Amino acid sequence: HTVPCKLTGKCGSVAVRLVPAPKGTGIVAAPVPKKLLQFAGVDDVYTQSTGQTRTLGNFVKATFYALSKTYGFLTPDLWRETHFEKDPYQQYTDFLRGSDGKSL
Repeated sequence: HTVPCKLTGKCGSVAVRLVPAPKGTGIVAAPVPKKLLQFAGVDDVYTQSTGQTRTLGNFVKATFYALSKTYGFLTPDLWRETHFEKDPYQQYTDFLRGSDGKSL
């Protein structure tokens, strides 16, 4: 519903900062990044922008670069399956116990 952490994107003189927001806040942004954030599926976020934001191309690119940084996060649903091996003491218990069944 929101971005995972504070993110920044920069293009030209425009810098955009995306800050996570609680559920129900909505997208608090100017009309240009608001449209891009809606397309990205973000529901709740605060934004902060600096620089010459009237150059809409740089404004959109800076927002896009900030959003693209979210794809670098490895969330638990993307983790690989973990295959645990037995501890050597568990794996070789019979051998360690001895061939006649008595403990060493």
